[in-house]
Amino acid sequence: MHKGLKWFARIAGLVLTAFFMVFFAGEGLPEIMKGNGELTYFLPFCIPTFVGFLLAWFRPYAGGIIMILGALLLGSYFVYHADFKMAMVFGIPALLIGLTFIASVHKKLV
Repeated sequence: MHKGLKWFARIAGLVLTAFFMVFFAGEGLPEIMKGNGELTYFLPFCIPTFVGFLLAWFRPYAGGIIMILGALLLGSYFVYHADFKMAMVFGIPALLIGLTFIASVHKKLV
């Protein structure tokens, strides 16, 4: 197991999670309070990414797979709404962190 990759993925995942939380607190809560529920449709697409990140702390391979699936789901949500920039902003970092967790499990890197 590559501890450097594992810790890099953990720290990057914490930064990504903090970004999501700040985004939700700044943009989501005021919109929900106003009665505009548009962001509530976005939240279920974030859950697999968060669950994968939490699982990856203890089981990096399984958590990495779930993070990748969550990133694809999150990216597909934005692609469906024709917002390709947001698909890249939200999907690619989670995808790369999931791949890093998976790479940290392998003994040899090619």
